[in-house]
Amino acid sequence: MVHAVKAYPEYYSALAAGDKTFEVRKNDRPYEVGDILAVNEFIPEEQFEKDMTDFFAPFRRFAAIINNTEPRKAEGGYYTGACKLFTITYILANPQFCKDGMVILGLREFFEEVDDNDSGRV
Repeated sequence: MVHAVKAYPEYYSALAAGDKTFEVRKNDRPYEVGDILAVNEFIPEEQFEKDMTDFFAPFRRFAAIINNTEPRKAEGGYYTGACKLFTITYILANPQFCKDGMVILGLREFFEEVDDNDSGRV
């Protein structure tokens, strides 16, 4: 199963760089080891509006329009279009270590295996 989730820029960058290999999430989905976590970078509305008030904001916006990378408005903020896939390798839901209703997911970057002897199908 694939779970699409949001991540604020500071957490998304750490995941994308490989520095962060876990996610703390609400345990509101049927997460299972082996599932895919599609992590989408999401800028909260307040942060986006604050970032748009600095001197360079018009130049960044112009560049984003030209490169077709302008953030997409959604409820509560903006999706940047950056997305990374991870495989859930471990789930910690023990109330001794996690707040009630929360779960810690161990993650590994998702790599699709391709059979070189085939036509690209897995």
